[in-house]
Amino acid sequence: MGEPQQTLDAAASCAAPRLRVLVFTTVFPNPMQPLHGTFVFERIRHLASLADVRVVAPIPWHHALRAPMPMPQTMSGLTVRYPVFWYLPKTLWSLRAVFLFLSSVPQIKQLNDAQEFDLIDAHFAYPDGFAAVLLGLWFRRPVCITLRGTIVQWSKRRLGRFLCDWAIRRAARVIAVAESLAERARQGGVREDRLVTIRNGVDAAQFRLMDREAARRSLDLPEGRRLLVSVGHISPRKGFQRVLRSLPRVVRSCPDICFAIVGGRGAEEDNSAELDLLVRRFDLTSQVIFAGAKPPDAVALWLAAADVFVLASDFEGCPNVVLEAMSCGRPVVASKVGDIERMVPNFAGILVDDAEDDTALADALLEALRQQWDPARIREHVAARSWDAVAEQVHAQWRHAVRRSTPAAGAVASVISQPPAASPASDRPISKAPRSVPGTR
Repeated sequence: MGEPQQTLDAAASCAAPRLRVLVFTTVFPNPMQPLHGTFVFERIRHLASLADVRVVAPIPWHHALRAPMPMPQTMSGLTVRYPVFWYLPKTLWSLRAVFLFLSSVPQIKQLNDAQEFDLIDAHFAYPDGFAAVLLGLWFRRPVCITLRGTIVQWSKRRLGRFLCDWAIRRAARVIAVAESLAERARQGGVREDRLVTIRNGVDAAQFRLMDREAARRSLDLPEGRRLLVSVGHISPRKGFQRVLRSLPRVVRSCPDICFAIVGGRGAEEDNSAELDLLVRRFDLTSQVIFAGAKPPDAVALWLAAADVFVLASDFEGCPNVVLEAMSCGRPVVASKVGDIERMVPNFAGILVDDAEDDTALADALLEALRQQWDPARIREHVAARSWDAVAEQVHAQWRHAVRRSTPAAGAVASVISQPPAASPASDRPISKAPRSVPGTR
């Protein structure tokens, strides 16, 4: 009698040589933005124990003008190269992926000449995933694309949706970090046998149960006040302005409230001026703390110090910060976007149908402040979702992609010049053009 198929697969995986994987992403920590794309970094860092990983993380040229371009660096055992990504800001956004491809070929060719890679692993459908497919055609290697929340924004414009669909249909494997994104991939024409949902992980050792008062003392916060905390890059999409607009109503019922925004400027549009204006308009100077960008250990302290974590985003995939807040045992108030509704059960928080409804958001925050929550139960809900477990699942998908794929043939120039065709979802309503938003998880 033969062994069960999963036993044979495991044995084959153990016997097979280590994969050589080129990770290609514009969202990755670099010397100028050390906190950029930490969720991508965490996944790749844990995958490096299972495969030979090299990272190419292009940096936009306007960042390169502000500081000397970094040389290849070693980061937690990962060798990272930072080619300059040349493109025209705010124009020809539909060609951005082509510029990204052309900017990256020389350094990737050097890496491949030194040691050929088996697979290209890309993050985000556009521009990274599209450029990665071009690289796959150039180097005749299969491509794995991880879908994150920005595909929602890119898809609001017909051409943007076409570009995303073109890329994901040509990937050997598509990994969605949320079931809502997997459904978007199905609408874009990705076959079920090439699609899998693997949600993000959480570092439960770093984001752990801590004494709230001890955390507040470590942060030198005032005693005897209730604390709301929100974490993310300062951008309109993250919804800090919505929390500020709802805060006067919260203050009337809970005058000892404070709201801390933990985050700094990222790759998206910065709306700091709008936030400052709202603080002055609503006379919230004594209630609002702009904590700035913080490394993960400091973020963990802020979450531990919170009474309630709040995230009023426009769109998300599987936001790591929600997992991190729950890993710290803190209840979540968030908008129902991406997979948040699947992530946050009733015993772990309160969700809002429309984050633009200031009254509904304020009522949810007040209800969360009134309720008695069970921190241990909230943490238990996510504690097993480790990055190691995520890495093993992703590694299995990498092996499937290499084993089942045939290197693509054909000239890159010919596929670039193909005219847009209607995608399976082309009859859906289209709204305004997307901003470039590469930092969504």
